[in-house]
Amino acid sequence: MKIKQNRCILILNPTTKEHWIYNRFYENRNIPDGYNGMKNSITYIHTTYKDNVDNLSISFLNQIQDIRRRRPEKYTHQILGGWLEKQEGVIFRNWRIGEFNENYDIYYGQDFGFSIDPTVLTKLSIDRRGRRIYCKVMYCKTGLSTTQIADYNIRYAGPHLIICDSAEPRLINEVKLKGVNIRPTIKRKGSILSGIALLQDFDLIIDPDSTELVKELNNYVWATKGQTKPVDRWNHCLDSIRYAAQYALEGFSKGSYSIR
Repeated sequence: MKIKQNRCILILNPTTKEHWIYNRFYENRNIPDGYNGMKNSITYIHTTYKDNVDNLSISFLNQIQDIRRRRPEKYTHQILGGWLEKQEGVIFRNWRIGEFNENYDIYYGQDFGFSIDPTVLTKLSIDRRGRRIYCKVMYCKTGLSTTQIADYNIRYAGPHLIICDSAEPRLINEVKLKGVNIRPTIKRKGSILSGIALLQDFDLIIDPDSTELVKELNNYVWATKGQTKPVDRWNHCLDSIRYAAQYALEGFSKGSYSIR
């Protein structure tokens, strides 16, 4: 017989909205940011400096107002305890949401995954003169068999060439045998950094339905302070885009691919 209440107390400073705490206790329960109250046997207590103004010095309050004026994002996150839409120090800031424009050269990129990492196919429309790349995720799924990948590729890309991750040669060959026009990317020393620099030199226009790509853009950060290596996460859609863009814009196709 229970005679004691069992309670778990979770104290935190919010990070980004991709954190499991936000997904479990806020997003999945329709709890708004800054909520105070009880819902589904969970008590939410959100406090800020505003709850203790009477005990704070004038100089400290002036510092806060200065941060509010100069760094509104920092004020919202660090001072008011708001959840971040994107990580600090994200690699790509040169993007916005916009309709996909079919009127330029079309390319497809693919990154492979299975159980945890998804298999992704992205479509690019590259406006070279306007320095814009329109990006659209055609599918992003885990657990796909070789046959399913081939079927999805044919459905979404048809006869168009797909530039894919080169780490799965047997899978690439099996997909090719099923009628998919696909080639592996060329992975050279420094190709990740050169690909990132290439994409940073264009405006990236993201299709409104490509939510997986938006999440990656909001969370793809450098793993080192020297900006020499990106974190190996939140990069599946972005890697597929990089493969296609490097093929189209860096001359990876010149003498590098054998056509079969």
